Amino acid sequence: MYNNTKILIGKILKETHISLGFTQEEVAEKIGLAPRYISDIERDKTKGSIDTLVKLCNIYHITPTYVLQEFLNSEDIKVDSNLIGFYQLSEDEQDIIKQLIHYMNKKHKN
Repeated sequence: MYNNTKILIGKILKETHISLGFTQEEVAEKIGLAPRYISDIERDKTKGSIDTLVKLCNIYHITPTYVLQEFLNSEDIKVDSNLIGFYQLSEDEQDIIKQLIHYMNKKHKN
């Protein structure tokens, strides 16, 4: 939870690129930046711009909320790190998961 501490997002970005099997060089190439700049962001030497954050989120298939959730006050918007990679699954696998979620939500409403 955010309590006026310094916002450091490098660790989560690094863990995400590693979990997806990307190298810093691949990430840098995909978003048109130097690998050194990606390294600086991941070591919290620089924050990068909002544009860079959005580009990283797009290639990692995550939301800015996922990256910033440690600093947000609401528990309702937390994202499970186990869901990283959902969009790497086949469409059939994604559909199965969506159907399960729909079923569970419907079950809990009744």
